[in-house]
Amino acid sequence: FEIQSAWAISNTEVSKDVTNYHTVLLQTDEDIYFTFATSSSDSISTSNDLYLMGGDSVYSVRIPNGLGKDVYIQWERKGSSDATVRYVLA
Repeated sequence: FEIQSAWAISNTEVSKDVTNYHTVLLQTDEDIYFTFATSSSDSISTSNDLYLMGGDSVYSVRIPNGLGKDVYIQWERKGSSDATVRYVLA
């Protein structure tokens, strides 16, 4: 269980290595797209990837098994305003 520093999510995809974790608990103040990938250089697909709604909700997202040796969570803002994401890796 590790509390991480909040991230500013802009219109450029950002990624975090989550290989050694099982779950991401997160709260975002604006809507964000997210996906999991095997490389930090993979891209978000705004037409296909899921998004989380900003607000007071805390989301629990399970990190998928079987993607490969390395697993990254990737985020990108959905709207025109940057998002701040607070998150905990467990």
